Amino acid sequence: MDCAIYRDGEREDVGTDRATLTARLATLDSDDFVWIGLNEPSPEELQEIADPLALHPLAVEDALEAHQRPKVERYSDHLFVSLRAVTYEDDDITTSEVNIFLGERYLLTVRHGGESLTGARRRAERLSEALSHGPMVALHAVVDSIVDRYEDVAAELEQDVEEVESSVFSPERTSDSIRIYRLKRETLEFRRAVVPLKDPFHRFAASATPEEARPYFRDIADHLTRAAEAIDAIEHLLDNALTAHLAQLSVQQNEDMRKLTAGATIFAVPTAIAGIYGMNFKLTSFQQWGGGFYVTTAVTLVLVGFIWRAFKRSGWI
Repeated sequence: MDCAIYRDGEREDVGTDRATLTARLATLDSDDFVWIGLNEPSPEELQEIADPLALHPLAVEDALEAHQRPKVERYSDHLFVSLRAVTYEDDDITTSEVNIFLGERYLLTVRHGGESLTGARRRAERLSEALSHGPMVALHAVVDSIVDRYEDVAAELEQDVEEVESSVFSPERTSDSIRIYRLKRETLEFRRAVVPLKDPFHRFAASATPEEARPYFRDIADHLTRAAEAIDAIEHLLDNALTAHLAQLSVQQNEDMRKLTAGATIFAVPTAIAGIYGMNFKLTSFQQWGGGFYVTTAVTLVLVGFIWRAFKRSGWI
């Protein structure tokens, strides 16, 4: 737990027990606010914070249960935001959940897994003049640090898709369908984290107070839009890559069949001649002629050479 009061943008640490927090909340000046960060709290631990802040019980329940759909909900005196932090490594998307309560005098973050939000808090604390404007600035610092990562993940995914495309269209025989399917599955997980937030944040950015904060949240909404568009493009490219890969496999199978057919045809000629010439009965004087073997062999080689040349010119072998 990280709990502090910000007075004129300057941090002042606060005790983590309920009695101390309740007492300090009662003595806050009009321009002060408290910023509380919790990591995987138990129901009792969260309730100790929720009671003095008068948080809505449904929002508290959502904050305790991970795997919430990203959303922005307004209650009578506070805002509840649920979003997912995303990391990407080795073709694997990992998501963690961050739930945020925003009130007039407080910001509460409840994190389930993932990276710590300490970096976002420290960056905000270095801008003490901006932080003096209240918890809305702290909300922007947290959400912006998470959403900025979306575009980084999208760029990394696009790079991997380019690698898949290069492999699909390379002259070498490759097996890309497994990786394409895995990237499609991870992109779907990424979509679930980004797309549900796009419209709610556009609406929030249009009505955020104070009005001076709206351009900053419009910037976050724009980042969400760009990330969603990148996801659409990635999915489209993966669909095309999978289609091209299947087409490549079909072409390769056709080439294999043509080579097998050409080989079978070439070997069929000497097999047929040897079968007829080698029959165990005396039908013609040709079979009794001593030079018949050499003539038969020569004719066989000429026919085989002619057929091989015909297949070679047609590109079958």
